[in-house]
Amino acid sequence: MVTDLGEVFRLGTEKAGENLAFRRFLANHHYPSGPFQIIAQEVQSHVDCTACANCCRHGEVAVSGEDIAAMARHLGTTVEEVERLYLVGVAGAPAQHELRTTEAGCLFLDGTLCLIYEARPKACREFPHVATGSHTLGSRPASHDRWAAMCPIVYNAIEAYKRVTGFHARAAAQTGDG
Repeated sequence: MVTDLGEVFRLGTEKAGENLAFRRFLANHHYPSGPFQIIAQEVQSHVDCTACANCCRHGEVAVSGEDIAAMARHLGTTVEEVERLYLVGVAGAPAQHELRTTEAGCLFLDGTLCLIYEARPKACREFPHVATGSHTLGSRPASHDRWAAMCPIVYNAIEAYKRVTGFHARAAAQTGDG
């Protein structure tokens, strides 16, 4: 299993075209997302996300009203203060908010640890969204492409699923699956 972030980035970037071919292969052969989700959960059980935090450095986090209220309680402040200090509006959707970011990533990221971990938004709690039976990242292969170079869980799960499905990049390219 590859967990070194530099190596995950290098390999994930290097395999971007292959991963696109794999996504097409899965669609053409009607592979279900369930086996991928099971593999990803197994990989996730061996990865310490608090040693990585790439999702916190590179992701955009939508927050719900419930998330904002939980953050306010955790921080001992008001919903209005949380909205003013820690959130930005989503362009074209004035009622929607995202966590504010800095050049280093999420405003609440301290090294690789979340300063509001107990009250982090649902999107953060559920990342990388591979829970069995959910219709999140595990069932949206296009999202795999985005995170394969940044998340050790996604990278390793994709590589394992390629083996399970019998995917071979060269063969897929020759048969038109890639």
